[in-house]
Amino acid sequence: MKWITALLPTVLLCAQEPQPTPPAAPPADERPTATNQAPEAAASRAQDLEAFGKRLDAAHHPNGAVAPIEAFTGALELHLLDASAEQRGQVDLDVRFLEWRQPGKTRVRPLLRYQVLEAGKPIVRGRDRYGPWQLVQGKPTDLDDRLAQDRDECERHTNLARQLLRFLDPAAVVRGLERPSAVRDEPLLVERGVRVECTTIEGDLAAFPLLRQADDGTAVHVKVFATKAEGRLLAIDAWPQRDGVVEPTRGERVLLLDLHERDGVLVPREVKHLFRDEAGKLRLQTRAVLTKLSLRPTLGVDDFDRTREKAEPPK
Repeated sequence: MKWITALLPTVLLCAQEPQPTPPAAPPADERPTATNQAPEAAASRAQDLEAFGKRLDAAHHPNGAVAPIEAFTGALELHLLDASAEQRGQVDLDVRFLEWRQPGKTRVRPLLRYQVLEAGKPIVRGRDRYGPWQLVQGKPTDLDDRLAQDRDECERHTNLARQLLRFLDPAAVVRGLERPSAVRDEPLLVERGVRVECTTIEGDLAAFPLLRQADDGTAVHVKVFATKAEGRLLAIDAWPQRDGVVEPTRGERVLLLDLHERDGVLVPREVKHLFRDEAGKLRLQTRAVLTKLSLRPTLGVDDFDRTREKAEPPK
């Protein structure tokens, strides 16, 4: 089953309303830096960025600061929307995820185990301490070059989980922006006839997990949308960069909808992913509904071991 392949559908978000092609970010050497901005402008942008981050913090941590969230378990209904893709309809996923640090090391390693249930053919894949794997006829097998497509899918699944975890602390994403823009007011089209007044900021990130690229992290230019009324994260646009140049037709948008509080943070009940086509316009890819979610499960490295006989459902 190739459900990540179905993350490339062609349903137009704006069969609803036309969208302009996103403007390309300026070349890296023309973007604001500490050396090419006037001191007053640099200070003003730094203040804007911090104020934006503080507002996100207040909105997404309504009861005050919480300990960082490094793991989750959950169940998702993934609605695949491509009229031309091999896979369509709905698949159900049980997922567990952990950002793990090997003792004595500082690097974070994402660990993942998930089970896809579709048409009576469960697929179990994951990433343990040794790398990506998959159960083939009940036996764990390395996802190496012989299973390159399955390996890429597993990497993209890992990136989806990493995105979800990062969106639980959007202020940290904003504070990590390099060459941040000024803060602006801008409406965001969410669906046909529905525009939400937002506050935006954009800038560069050295690494960000993208669904269209099966890798560990890609340098990107991002634009963050927070609702003007509540200060809640509503969307993130991300465009990969190559040698400091934005690739406008490889962009993605994530919409986080129906936010509610859980374990002291705001989490979405619904997440939509959209990709930009060759004209730079957004096309809806998937709609994920989180039916179960636990943000502070007790998980260890052994919970992701490929030799476990059974992938137990998340609790």
